[in-house]
Amino acid sequence: MPHNLVVSYSLGLPFGQGKKFLPGASGPLNKMVSGWGINGIYTLQSGLPLVVTNAVNNSYSYDNTGISGTGAQRPNLVAGCNLNISGSAPSRVNEWFNTNCFTQPAPFTFGDSPREFANLRGAGINNSDFALFKDTKLNERFALQFRAEFFNLWNRVQFGMPGNQYGAGGFGDVFNQANNPRLVQFALRLGF
Repeated sequence: MPHNLVVSYSLGLPFGQGKKFLPGASGPLNKMVSGWGINGIYTLQSGLPLVVTNAVNNSYSYDNTGISGTGAQRPNLVAGCNLNISGSAPSRVNEWFNTNCFTQPAPFTFGDSPREFANLRGAGINNSDFALFKDTKLNERFALQFRAEFFNLWNRVQFGMPGNQYGAGGFGDVFNQANNPRLVQFALRLGF
């Protein structure tokens, strides 16, 4: 991945007795407004490079791995063809890249496309996880923590990798989502 940014944060909110806001709060009011905090993780990451192979291996290898351990056969790449298609990720799910840039190699030959395409990538990650929590001291021995946690806070879709076998149905199309939709969970923890 050429780009990978992960930012994590944790912040206690300044409310309640001895804090910046409502410093004179006491009793039940102080119990309600103090002890709040937030934390989270933000991830921004480039997508994985694409690997394109042939659906039909016409190199006539002796086994599944190819002749002399060469691996899966790759297609030919049309010279001067622009693989990239402009537009947002949702607009490209039915053609993630220019599928016309590939051709079937002649029998008994290997394709000339690279093993991976550095400039042709799957969808990246743009994700925010967030939590709001409240710590309440019940007495000298017991404390209660309430947490509300939001995974994929903004409900952003991370598309899966497009079909990567030249000559197979769905070549260049994206059929799945690689992440979970927004998940919310609540927790209550008693510490002693």
